[in-house]
Amino acid sequence: MPSIKTEICDLYGPVQSKLIKVHQRISEQLSTSDQQLAPILNTISKRQGKMIRPAMVLLCGKLFSELRDEHIDCAAMVELIHMASLMHDDVIDKAQLRRGQSSANALWGNTAAVLLGDFLLSRAFVLAAASKCDGVAALLGQTAQILCVGELKQNLLKGCFDLTEQDYFQMIEAKTAALFRCSCQLGASASGVSKDQQEILGQFGCQFGLAFQIADDLRDILSSEKQEGKTLGTDLLQEKFTLPVIHWINQDSDRKQARIEKIAMLKDPEELTKQTRLSGSIDYALEQAQARIKQAKQSLNSFSESPAKETLLLFADTIVADVV
Repeated sequence: MPSIKTEICDLYGPVQSKLIKVHQRISEQLSTSDQQLAPILNTISKRQGKMIRPAMVLLCGKLFSELRDEHIDCAAMVELIHMASLMHDDVIDKAQLRRGQSSANALWGNTAAVLLGDFLLSRAFVLAAASKCDGVAALLGQTAQILCVGELKQNLLKGCFDLTEQDYFQMIEAKTAALFRCSCQLGASASGVSKDQQEILGQFGCQFGLAFQIADDLRDILSSEKQEGKTLGTDLLQEKFTLPVIHWINQDSDRKQARIEKIAMLKDPEELTKQTRLSGSIDYALEQAQARIKQAKQSLNSFSESPAKETLLLFADTIVADVV
C-alpha cells in the first residue's frame, strides 16, 4: 500500500506524457476569440485539477493497447464534465474555495458560474459527437443524465433524517461513481475491446467511485480547508447527511430521535467529528470504503500484469490511505 502521504497524482507514470496532451486538448476546448470571455476561460483552463478520471481513461485503455488520439479525446470529455459538475456544486453549496483558490461563483457570481459549467458540458459533447469510437456520445449522455439525477436526489433529500444507507449508496453511485465507471469504460472502448471487458472495467470504476465518495465525505468531516484546498464542513451546513452521520443517527434505535434532534442543532463540524468518532461511525464508514476498494481490485484479476494494471491497483489503495 502506498505511503500515507502518497497522492494519486504521484502515480501517473505510465500515462504522464499523455495527460499533458489531455491538458492541451481541454485548453483547446476552452479557447475563444471573444475578448470578454477569453480571460475567464483562460483562468479555468489553468485550474485543471488532479486529473484522476482522465488518468483512469488512459490507464484502462493502456491495459489493451497503445494510447491514441481517441483516448486523449475521451479523457478530455470526462474531465470537462467533472469540471462542470464542480462549478455547479460550488454554486449549490455556496463554496468559496476550489483547489486552494477562489471558486468560480466567488469570482464571477452564481449566474456566470452556472453558465460556465453549462459551457464546459457543451464542449464535452462537441468532442463526443466528433469521436470515431462507437457509442461514446451515447455513453457520455447517459452518464451526464445519471449525474444530474444523483445531484437532484441529493438536493431533494436535504435535511431528511430518515435517509437510509441504501439511499446514500444509490445517490453516490449516481452522482460520483457513474463518471468513474464511464471513464473506465471509455478507455477500454477506445482500445476496441469487447463489451464484456468494458463492463468489467466499469465495475472497477463504480466500486472505486463509491469508495472515493465515502472517503471524500469523511474528509469533509475530518479535514481542514488548508489540507484540502476547498471549503469543508459544508455537508453539515447544507444538511447533506453522509454515511458516518447516517450510521450515527441509526445505530441505536432507542436514541435515534434524540440524535436527530441533536444533529438538527449542530452547526459546528468539530462537534460532529467528535460524535461520529466516539460512536464508531467514522470507523464504520472507513470500513465500507475499504470493502469497495477490495471489490474494485478483485475486478482486475482477469487482466494481465502490466504497469497500467499496477497503477490502477495503487490508485485504489491510495483512496482511503490518508483519510484518518
